[in-house]
Amino acid sequence: PNDLVLSSHVMRLAMHPTASIIAASEVTGEIQLHEYAVEGNKLGARINHHTQSCRSLEFSLDGKTLFSGAKDANIGAFDLQTMKPSGMMAAAHSTAISSLLVVDETTLVSGDDDGVVKVWDLRQRRSCHELKEHEDFISDMKLAEDGRTLLCAGGDGYLSVWNRKSGKLLAMSDQFDDELLSLTILKRGKKVVCGCQSGTLAIFAWDNWGDMVDRFPGHPQSVESMVKVDEDSVFTCSEDGIIRIVSIQPNKLLGVIGEHDGYPIEHLALSHDQRFLASCAHDQRVKFWPVGYLFDEQEGEEGEEGEEEGDDVAMGDAG
Repeated sequence: PNDLVLSSHVMRLAMHPTASIIAASEVTGEIQLHEYAVEGNKLGARINHHTQSCRSLEFSLDGKTLFSGAKDANIGAFDLQTMKPSGMMAAAHSTAISSLLVVDETTLVSGDDDGVVKVWDLRQRRSCHELKEHEDFISDMKLAEDGRTLLCAGGDGYLSVWNRKSGKLLAMSDQFDDELLSLTILKRGKKVVCGCQSGTLAIFAWDNWGDMVDRFPGHPQSVESMVKVDEDSVFTCSEDGIIRIVSIQPNKLLGVIGEHDGYPIEHLALSHDQRFLASCAHDQRVKFWPVGYLFDEQEGEEGEEGEEEGDDVAMGDAG
């Protein structure tokens, strides 16, 4: 697909779980929904229920709702079937929301600039747990395969491990003299990789949370976002404007996917059918990179079926 050119700095991306739809949020608070295709992209909606920079976006698992968190401390919900806002949790936090994670149909997790993490019951629109161990912004969150264990990376240099159902802290890493900016789980749940401000990838072993067991200092500047390719490799984006594919243990750079001409890249997102990797940077552009060839061997026929199913889903009429 062609680049999407937005009117201001793009902060965050989210890819729809079953359809060729991308959401992009801007520093102004506006969110745009686009249907993307090689033949051409189509603007589906402009969402303006945030008054300040929107730094977190997540689709619900069924793709019917887009959740957003912003500097205004509100969490918004947008219905893709009616193409209208479907709810707002005003003052969800006491400060800017920096991260969101959809857990299941009824549970959303949010993190803020003060390091507070809240677990929300969407049916009652209330917070059922408030997790307060971090002292600086929550940069990224991931849920383990068990559906219970929540990992949070913080700008304070800590990685925290929680039981999201009980709200109990299970473990906390030693504090690193580095901001942890991105997070992913690899090696079938045995390793956790954090992208750092220094450009290092910090590698933790599951259940050995105190100190990293390995590190890969392969990026010249901060690793802002990561997307899992398979159990042994990740896409990374960096402040130097380059998107890389990196192998973890053995640690090595496998190649470069693309670049934003030196503009710092904020975020990466992978399409539902694994055909395209999307990236947004300080150049106000969202770029699409063809990466299907990396998944073809793994997916085979399964990937083709996913493509056909996704084609039937479309956004409602914005009229």
